[in-house]
Amino acid sequence: MAMIEHVLSASVGNEVTIKPDYIVLNDSLDLELVNTLSEIKTLANKDQLIVILNYDIPAGSFTSAEIQKKLIHFAQEHHIEFVQAEGIGYHILLNKYVKEGDVVVSTGMHNSIFGSKGALGLHIESEQIIDVCVKGELTLTVPETVYVELKGSLSPASTMKDFMLTFLDESTKEKYAGKVIEFVGEGVQSLNNKQKVDLCLLAARSGAVSAFIQLNPQGIHTTDVYDLSTVKPAVALPGSIHQTQSVKALKDTPVAACFIGGCTGGSIEDLRQAAEILKDKKVATYTRLTISPETNEVYLKAMEEGLLETFIDSGAQIINPGCASCLTTSKGVVGRGENMLSASCWNFAGCNGTKDSNVFLASSATVAAAALTGYVCETTK
Repeated sequence: MAMIEHVLSASVGNEVTIKPDYIVLNDSLDLELVNTLSEIKTLANKDQLIVILNYDIPAGSFTSAEIQKKLIHFAQEHHIEFVQAEGIGYHILLNKYVKEGDVVVSTGMHNSIFGSKGALGLHIESEQIIDVCVKGELTLTVPETVYVELKGSLSPASTMKDFMLTFLDESTKEKYAGKVIEFVGEGVQSLNNKQKVDLCLLAARSGAVSAFIQLNPQGIHTTDVYDLSTVKPAVALPGSIHQTQSVKALKDTPVAACFIGGCTGGSIEDLRQAAEILKDKKVATYTRLTISPETNEVYLKAMEEGLLETFIDSGAQIINPGCASCLTTSKGVVGRGENMLSASCWNFAGCNGTKDSNVFLASSATVAAAALTGYVCETTK
């Protein structure tokens, strides 16, 4: 039985109505939708809802401030679980709330992250969120599951982010759209928790409904096989996570700004890796490096381990935990014609600045190495 069938207690192709364990509202919702939300007087089950402010904290615009104000009032009025300024919502939920078998829904594109813990994360459209909040339930048809086999293990020079940037080519949108991915194989057995989280988090960007780690598959047929030992450091090109080249091929591409943080770049493992590269070195003159731990807990851990001191000594700027610099607010945006290399996971036109700025995506290690030279380059310690 596929994991989604187990969680939903229904077979593929059947329509099922579920009551999610968590319905997540955050400040990525637009103001018009939040205004509609504010008009709701009765909720089917307020205990399912959780309001998390993490997207633009502290507010970088008057619109953001208005959205946050109304979400705060909504949470107060209905006595809803409320989280503010603790870091990235996905990671807060994963670490503090969600357990195996839970169902989580929101408008977020990376809800597949919860599959790393055996929970089902589902993305729903903005127009659906009001209905789900009011009724406390969601009706869907159980999607097909595809099994992707991983073998081998990553080399010390490569990361799961490198693998996923390679995995998410244009073909994945046809292979996995509307389906659930279960990652299986001996390669999965060797993954640490950070690697499992990055694997599941980015899987939904293939167009998949969600993703799981499956450690004990039985009687399955794998559709694709990937060898982790062949993975090389990679960079996603501006505008799309689905177009990637090797770091070697993009060597000497100039970068004006570097960002280490966000959903896939702000973990304690990311910060340790970056600090090892930056220790006793200086960020290149005229290149700026911004670092954002993914949660308050990671921030404190980095402080305890002396990582923040290493970053400051290198010339980096440290900002508060929260969503990445993937929204044009106060978090280190870039100007016309500038290149940014980011460890986060969004690079659509204008996400970090003007429409004609360029955002490349890479691992934290690749970003740290580039910050020292001012160019995309291979990692050296």
